Amino acid sequence: MKTALLLILSCSLTLSTFAQSRNYSAFEKRDVKPVATKLETQHQSQVSPEINSSSFDRSTLVTERIDISSSSNMFGIFIADQRVVSAQPGANMITFGNRAGGSFGATGNDLRIAFSTDLGNSFTNFTVSPLAGSGFMFRYPSVSIFNPAGNTNTENMLAVYSGPFTDAAGWKGQYYGSCNLDGTNVNTTFDNNEPTVYINHLNMGLVALPDGHVHVASNRLNGTSASYTHEGWEVQNGMYNAETNTIDWADEPVKIQPVLLEDGRTDADRMVFSADGSVGYIVATGIDADPEYNLYGVEWPIVYKTTDHGVTWDKIPAFDFSELKAFNEYLWPLRADFDKVVPKWYNKWAAAENQSSNGVTVDKNGNLHIAAFVRSTYSIHPDSLNYVYSEEPSLMFNVFMEGDGTWNAIFVDSIRTEKHVFSTLDMDQRISMSRTEDGSKVFVTWADTDTRLWGSTFTTNMAPDVFSWGIDIDSRLYTDPTNFTAFSDIWGDNFWLHVSDMVLTEADQYHVPVSTSTSGATADDAVTHHFVRGISFLESEFININNKYSVLPNSSESLISVKQNFPNPFNGTTQVDVTLAKTAQVSLEVYNIVGQKVYEIPARNLGEGVHSFQINAGNLKAGIYTYSVIANGERTTRKMMVK
Repeated sequence: MKTALLLILSCSLTLSTFAQSRNYSAFEKRDVKPVATKLETQHQSQVSPEINSSSFDRSTLVTERIDISSSSNMFGIFIADQRVVSAQPGANMITFGNRAGGSFGATGNDLRIAFSTDLGNSFTNFTVSPLAGSGFMFRYPSVSIFNPAGNTNTENMLAVYSGPFTDAAGWKGQYYGSCNLDGTNVNTTFDNNEPTVYINHLNMGLVALPDGHVHVASNRLNGTSASYTHEGWEVQNGMYNAETNTIDWADEPVKIQPVLLEDGRTDADRMVFSADGSVGYIVATGIDADPEYNLYGVEWPIVYKTTDHGVTWDKIPAFDFSELKAFNEYLWPLRADFDKVVPKWYNKWAAAENQSSNGVTVDKNGNLHIAAFVRSTYSIHPDSLNYVYSEEPSLMFNVFMEGDGTWNAIFVDSIRTEKHVFSTLDMDQRISMSRTEDGSKVFVTWADTDTRLWGSTFTTNMAPDVFSWGIDIDSRLYTDPTNFTAFSDIWGDNFWLHVSDMVLTEADQYHVPVSTSTSGATADDAVTHHFVRGISFLESEFININNKYSVLPNSSESLISVKQNFPNPFNGTTQVDVTLAKTAQVSLEVYNIVGQKVYEIPARNLGEGVHSFQINAGNLKAGIYTYSVIANGERTTRKMMVK
């Protein structure tokens, strides 16, 4: 396949611009079998965002993959919301879990768990089997590692796993359990489904926290494959038992039943917890039955929050996402009102170009981030909700809470191709999110076929590369969206992407653990799984600032508000705007990357209001610096880059 792709590339390689006029006269109605229609109306010329191609100037790019596991077929690894790859930064550990079989051995009824403690250079494998003689068979597993706080010894860790199991008659129920990292001390619970359940796969958002709390969720469907109803989510909670070295699981799952339209349907369901487990979120897209949450009748995030380790869950306050600056800058307006932009998440009316996957994480402040393809709403008339702009570019955003009840969003990158159908399985961009252990940096990773490099050869995601993008939560500086596998030995050959919930930090480098899989000719053939090395960012790559979304709000009691310097990066001079709530003694200090003060504006008495400081970088070398504005002893620090 790679040879054919490279041959096509040699004939059609182009670097195309993504800037284009917005054609509001081109729209389509999405039905179960989409039928395209067009309406000739007045055309308004607006420009969609240009794509930053500087991310391809990485002359030292080294990306490679190593085989770490295998499966008897594609089923069991293809679901995007399974926890297949996870990381334990405190132990420098990467873990991969899957249904067994294939060249690495065991059967498709077993689990195979692989782990690395050297940044993915080598992996150790072991298998876990169902109860002997039970007739049970593991399916669609999620796997994570419980690592006690402060521990670095693998002998003190547990592999934690969950998912659905079958018997000869079909879907039977849910399993959840744990074992040592040598495959011993296996402790698995098998719970039968209730009689009304059609599907209730317990493998969403599995996480084992350092304090011993373990959580995993499912999206429950009642009925049969021919006729089923959406019954919300179930969350299974557990707690590490030091005496038995196992997980004590709750007797009953916690049930969450949102009241939604469209028969309660949710899409792109996810669960995520903060690093310390103090806050957790369940996220999906749907249409809320409450008019306060459902302002326009389109799919928006449905979010429930817990602050008691998953025991109780409450719906977060309503918010009007049409107010966000980034959406108003990049998305197209309603056809009937060019002054109104209504964002729309995944919905069932859309065809292949409307991706279903969402990435989620929680930052250092306990705020939720959702990385997703968000599109424009053509009409909010009840009879026209399934009409969409057919020529609109596909844009991905990081949509996040600000901590004061409001939300924000920043444009990440364009999605260039539609989903790829392999055999009977669909593969979209598999958008995922990760964070550093402390949540100070957040990353978005996805797989897409880069038409800037392949030209217009592909319309579906048939030659996926691994892209990633990161943002610093404090400074709001972010990286370029970077194609890490372009021109490498695995260029265009990165299928069935899975991404870790956390990244590993090495000095000033952030490693994003990623796996891909290579299948046979059909979904029933054996599959080889790979760890992809080289998906990483340097601290110096967090250089971009976007003034189209607001900065992190200061407390109402704060004396000072400091904006990001502009321009940034810069040479010569840059400006820092400071707002004072009252008169204060104010100074500015600049430090290099090793903490030495290299520039200073001495303290002076300034009154209430906005003041501008000029930083002269004439004597500074190119590189990353921090600047601090101090007002009556209150210090606010930001990053900047000198070119």
